[in-house]
Amino acid sequence: MTRLIVVTSGKGGVGKTTLASNLAAALTDFGQKVIVMDGNLTTPNLGMHLGLHLPKNTLHDVLKGESRLKDAIYPHSYGFDVIPASLGLNDLRGVDVSRLPEITFSLLGKS
Repeated sequence: MTRLIVVTSGKGGVGKTTLASNLAAALTDFGQKVIVMDGNLTTPNLGMHLGLHLPKNTLHDVLKGESRLKDAIYPHSYGFDVIPASLGLNDLRGVDVSRLPEITFSLLGKS
């Protein structure tokens, strides 16, 4: 069964990124296929947290229609996949956030 788990908070610095990355690792340990996506479009840290410092394609690029979703999915050495967001403030220009649910739900068929 495919599941969607969202880790959210209205405040920064409470551990969302740490929880999401550790949850991805734990679920992978239990044999689950996991894709972890950084949906924090203004202050993303997941990519950096997981060693993806300057990914070529990010969630921002997908939301702008400049990249395909499959090109923004990176395998992590621990066994799960990562969709990082861009750290560049200029990358917010042209982002169509209304596409986020469509992109998120399209992932359900990939796990």
